[in-house]
Amino acid sequence: MADAVPFREKYGSRFVANAALLTVVWALAWLWFTAHVKPHTSTFIFSGVSVATFAGVAAAVFGSFFEKGEAMNVVTRLLKSKRFTPALIVVLPLIVFAYLTTFTLYLTAADGVGGVRLNVKGGTSATPVELSAVEKQKAVSYFFAFRPVTAHIETLAPSGFNARDLPLRRGIPAQLTVPDAASQKSFHLVRLMPLDNLFHLRGRKEPDPRYVVRLFVPGRRDPIEHPGLAFHAIYLGASLADLQSQAKGARAAIADLRERLGAMEIPAEQIDAILTEWLDNPELVATPELHAGDRVRVVVESPTGKTETTVKVGASVNDGFLQGAEQ
Repeated sequence: MADAVPFREKYGSRFVANAALLTVVWALAWLWFTAHVKPHTSTFIFSGVSVATFAGVAAAVFGSFFEKGEAMNVVTRLLKSKRFTPALIVVLPLIVFAYLTTFTLYLTAADGVGGVRLNVKGGTSATPVELSAVEKQKAVSYFFAFRPVTAHIETLAPSGFNARDLPLRRGIPAQLTVPDAASQKSFHLVRLMPLDNLFHLRGRKEPDPRYVVRLFVPGRRDPIEHPGLAFHAIYLGASLADLQSQAKGARAAIADLRERLGAMEIPAEQIDAILTEWLDNPELVATPELHAGDRVRVVVESPTGKTETTVKVGASVNDGFLQGAEQ
């Protein structure tokens, strides 16, 4: 049996060097394409058909025009070529340049979240991103970015989350699950309920226009005027979208309200009815966000005079009780 010919002697040193260099170039280029380009081409060009599948089909069709042995001979001649070495060497800096000027952020919807809407800003560009149960992950990329990129991520839906700044890495994608639990806001709401000599408002379908409620809130120079008064709770202390979500959770915080009504010797069945009327259809007043230590002054104006109530903010839900002027 003839001795096996050593690999280097059979193919030559240049073939081995070119093959190794081509492997490195191809691997780096494919990794860059897969990490930074593939998410966008899959979405916008191939409409959900994976790039790998498309490339595989294209290669199979192209290869069908050539015999396998002939194709291998072409590759062998290319790898033995002296001109192929500098071509590969020239490509390497281009791939390094692509890595150094590309930033990508992968955004993944958190489990149990129906839909997520984001606005992602990087430098002067803004990219809207919408995630759903069907499409739980999307990528935002910045190409030819010579300066460092910090992604500013605003969560539009669901509400209740602060914007977050995330520095991105050159060439290496970053990942973030949204909404980000670390960015969840801590709210301090004020809940105002009509009480005492305002019981005559019970049962009204429309607010009594003879009353005006003026809210003096930190962060606003002028008071907020709330025309009319009904026998409903008034929530304030956040934006309208945040109030809508937070008021649902605050519905369960009724222990102090029961205690206050019980101290007035109101029968238990009446207490339940009052709580229902207060909390089932609350009114929401958008204000700057409140913080622990803030004070909210409330003035109720009616034809018979004015009353004033001050609520000190400390807990997540801070109750205040409105009174009407005595006849």
